Amino acid sequence: MMNDQPSTAMSSARIKAYLVHLYTASTVVLLLLSTIFLLDGQFAAALFAMLLCIVIDGTDGMLARRYNVKKYVPEVDGRAMDDVIDFVAYAFLPVLFMVQAEMLLQPVLLFGALPLLASAFGFARVDVKLDDEGFFLGFPSYWNLLVAYLYLISAPAWINTIIVIVLSILVFIPTRYIYITRLPRYRNAHLAAATISGIILLVSVLVDGNARILLALLSLLYPIFYIIYSLRLNRAAR
Repeated sequence: MMNDQPSTAMSSARIKAYLVHLYTASTVVLLLLSTIFLLDGQFAAALFAMLLCIVIDGTDGMLARRYNVKKYVPEVDGRAMDDVIDFVAYAFLPVLFMVQAEMLLQPVLLFGALPLLASAFGFARVDVKLDDEGFFLGFPSYWNLLVAYLYLISAPAWINTIIVIVLSILVFIPTRYIYITRLPRYRNAHLAAATISGIILLVSVLVDGNARILLALLSLLYPIFYIIYSLRLNRAAR
């Protein structure tokens, strides 16, 4: 009977590891829901569902390390799954949102294609994630957050288009941006600030008028700090 104990423990560990992968994969359900809302013209609901994907993306890595999924489910590549889902969640769906919400200038095919092409190269870069140092190289394709802020503050199409062009270029420039969940120093402080900012942003989607703009701008404080702090660390690393 004692010989069965290691086998039972292994089975339990594999189940937990598979559940972590299932948790990551469940993002596609939110993406489908967001797409349905988007095609139906329910932009706030589509945006809310799209932003919820960030919650899963921000927590599944910690769960994967906690339950050692590479060891117990070696046949499933969690990084590959994550990259496929992230491209849809962080690049394709946000661009589709901008197109549907008429947030870009014409020709929309050209300006909408820019972030998608840039992100395709960005996701394919072998050195895009400096896990040990806690950085991304190049603008890390946070198009979903960008779309959220531009939509919530009702930025004009010409401003949106300029920002999209600039950030598409920045994907190719090897500037370091902090990778919050892998940052060696002050990780918990950044996680707490990002969480608070995210909650405020989600709430802003649920309200209307001046309250929406005020909350969106309030939640923008941490992203602004994120950029400034990233540029400071990037300069120090050179």
